[in-house]
Amino acid sequence: MKGLNLLIAALGLAAGAANAQPPGPPPGGRFDLDEIAILLDLDAYQKGEVGRVLDEQRQAMQAEREAQRAAREQQRESGTAPQPPPRDELRARQGANREQVFSKLQNILSEQQMTKLKILMQPPQGGRGPGGGGRPL
Repeated sequence: MKGLNLLIAALGLAAGAANAQPPGPPPGGRFDLDEIAILLDLDAYQKGEVGRVLDEQRQAMQAEREAQRAAREQQRESGTAPQPPPRDELRARQGANREQVFSKLQNILSEQQMTKLKILMQPPQGGRGPGGGGRPL
């Protein structure tokens, strides 16, 4: 009985410790500029330029979202139900945005830094959830 209580306590502590750990990469694969600077070993100039490129991209994406929001609102006012864009169109747009950022950063980062960045920015593989959505073992 004492062994069972000890096992339950140990499992409870392990579960608490597992929940206290960060879940992995930031949500959506977004990194802070300071984290990127550390991971890619950027110098001060590179960090400033990368920050500038990412800010430009963020502003362009925000403008695009606002235009889409306005178009949906206009559709609602006209009485038609707004339709979301097809998933493959969204993926193509994301890929184009990613390639645009990579092309701008090509002149700022070394080949090794670009390789690291591309690895960091790869979309997650697998299915849904932290386990990849695969079949249980």
